[in-house]
Amino acid sequence: MELPFPALLCLLGLLATASGEAECPSSAWIPFRSSCYIFLQGTLEELDNIDEARNLCKDNASGADIISIKNKEENTFIQETFKNHWQGPDYISLGMFFDTDDNAFKWFDKSEMKFTNWIEEESNEELLNTCASMYTKSGEWKKISCEDLPRTGTLCKTAFAYEKKYLPDKTALTTTLVIIFTIVVTVSAALFWFLYKRNMSSGALCITHHSTAEMPYSDETVLIDEENEYTA
Repeated sequence: MELPFPALLCLLGLLATASGEAECPSSAWIPFRSSCYIFLQGTLEELDNIDEARNLCKDNASGADIISIKNKEENTFIQETFKNHWQGPDYISLGMFFDTDDNAFKWFDKSEMKFTNWIEEESNEELLNTCASMYTKSGEWKKISCEDLPRTGTLCKTAFAYEKKYLPDKTALTTTLVIIFTIVVTVSAALFWFLYKRNMSSGALCITHHSTAEMPYSDETVLIDEENEYTA
């Protein structure tokens, strides 16, 4: 059965709200898929370490951090944007560090490390206090001492604003689903009751008609009965 019209309106309203227009913090940011990017050129020259670079990103937009890269497509987007738009330096710092406890590279923003694009290097190199940079001409990554990170700019990344601003919270979503379910159940029950009453009425008419056909009634029948009683 199709959704009743009021329930359909509620559902469409919820979907329209959830699919609100994506927004970057400002026109200076460049969107790609579910994130926005900005290159703050020359800022690292005044910063002492990568933590200050991260704070610089956070100061420019809520939830922003120094760049992390999830896949090949995002890596290619960054490479192409440096070539066609930012026209920045040959090397930029990546928001990555080597965790000696887990013996693995990690992103500062705690993103899962699913993709890497390292330049081939010696496997026995010392990784203590190691960070990473990207060669913007090729998109390849290079391991580098955290103290020697490029200081020619900071590439920041943040999620689209609508993901937090427009999506309904769990309570609102649950309430909407309960309302839709209640409407559907109510309309279904009303329709079932209507069909049931209609079938009952049709059955009663059929029985009445059948009984009338089997027991015809006329004035002649009454006269014959009266004559029988008189003869007796």
